[in-house]
Amino acid sequence: MNSYLIPEDDGFTLIDAGLPGLERFVVSTIRQSGRPLRRIALTHAHDDHIGAVDALKAALPGLEVLVGEGDVALLAERGSKTAPDRLLRAGDRVGSLSVIETPGHSPGHVAYLDERDGTLYAGDTFVNVPGLHVASVLNALFPLPTLGTHDPAQTTRSARALLDVPARFLAPGHGPIIPDPLPAMRRAVEEAEAGREPSALTRRVSALVGRLTGMTTGGAVGAKQIVTASRK
Repeated sequence: MNSYLIPEDDGFTLIDAGLPGLERFVVSTIRQSGRPLRRIALTHAHDDHIGAVDALKAALPGLEVLVGEGDVALLAERGSKTAPDRLLRAGDRVGSLSVIETPGHSPGHVAYLDERDGTLYAGDTFVNVPGLHVASVLNALFPLPTLGTHDPAQTTRSARALLDVPARFLAPGHGPIIPDPLPAMRRAVEEAEAGREPSALTRRVSALVGRLTGMTTGGAVGAKQIVTASRK
């Protein structure tokens, strides 16, 4: 699970708030840097992306929370006590980030492009575990993002739209950052558009994981990871 601290002139923007407990890592990092955390910009409101929102808001009362317009209801449904301070739409600016609407994995899913270095923060439209694929494509080794996808067909369309973004780096919600990502993104989109049925083994493993985790929407599990992104 990735969360990203983005340096800005006025401090930091945190993209996604991970699982509960991430607030300790965030607060420690910003205190060591001597720069304030100004805002949390969510890609979407699934459990594994909002877990530290309430704790960070309580620790930093002036913190601004931003979410895609279509995910406001989902944020409340997933148990967050924090009401968003700003609703995001396509073309909005969040510091140095440009907002791109990418609905599908959740109703109001958004991505962010940092035009300073070309990093595309894609949330869970793309998943890079164990390799890069669109979240609509079921993978037995890490099925949770697919099990939590609201609209697979729309997710694939959003992934296709991201091929038009001049990305130099792809920063997904799960898995490593990819430099020069467009060839890999294109292959992933073409695989999703081919619509191949998952194997029987993949379906069985995924069903088992879904039962064990009680997965209905969001809630992916994994180690908390925070990546501090710096301008290239």
